[in-house]
Amino acid sequence: MSQYFCSIVDNALCNPAQRMYFDLGEYRYGLTVVGEGEPIVCFHGFSESSYTWDAINLPGYRVVRIDLIGHGDSDIPDENQAYTIPQMIKDLHTVIYYMVGESYYLMGYSMGARIALSYALEYEREIKGLILESGSVGIASDAERAARRKADEDLAVHIEEHDGAWFAARWAEVPIFESQKQLSEGVEELIYLRRSNNSPYALACTLRGSGQGVMPYVGDKLEKFSVKGLYVSGALDTKYTTIGRDVFGKLPSFNHVIVDGAGHNVHIEKPQIFEQAVLDFLQKKG
Repeated sequence: MSQYFCSIVDNALCNPAQRMYFDLGEYRYGLTVVGEGEPIVCFHGFSESSYTWDAINLPGYRVVRIDLIGHGDSDIPDENQAYTIPQMIKDLHTVIYYMVGESYYLMGYSMGARIALSYALEYEREIKGLILESGSVGIASDAERAARRKADEDLAVHIEEHDGAWFAARWAEVPIFESQKQLSEGVEELIYLRRSNNSPYALACTLRGSGQGVMPYVGDKLEKFSVKGLYVSGALDTKYTTIGRDVFGKLPSFNHVIVDGAGHNVHIEKPQIFEQAVLDFLQKKG
């Protein structure tokens, strides 16, 4: 008998979004399953949750949206190891294996894109296609990585000294989210609520365990990476559009789509354009 346990929260017959918990023993991962068809596994960004993907619709696919550890409905473990990228990849692979098997598409946004890329490099043979939204390959320079690690630690300390509401207000002022101020009041409120509902302890642990300052640089591993991929960035997000052009745009297996009028979070700011880009990629792959 398996040592793992998956419990269903919502009845799929009554709710098209089926909410589940996957118990790994020491802690649980929350996830939502939407639709039927080929599986797509989704990782959200820092301080977000699987509910961020409510903004898009991918008919004809079984979309498995996972709450990363310490986020959404997933547990908030005491041990720091659970928040590291190597441990998360190991845990996520267990969840994914039991939920969809060994053949699926993988999609991630921002921090979730970084984790998805590292995951795909580890389990390349299982990935049918990789969709990255505003993700990086890590920081190549040791000095720059150390500086980012210090900045992340400083932010982690500030978060621990305050609450979720303070963090949500602080995070909304990060320059890459400037374009989100053009969103409707209702969408802005949903983003604020998701951010403010986070545990300060969990956010601090995430920064220390899987922030860009501690993420291993993987740009030097892409030359032999053969998985077909799509990289999506917003034209207003010059940093990640540059990454898309200079890194992923040069890979023969990747296509880079730049969305006009969008910033860092394309699937929220331009959901219809984002979902069409994803569907075009999936249908071309299929």
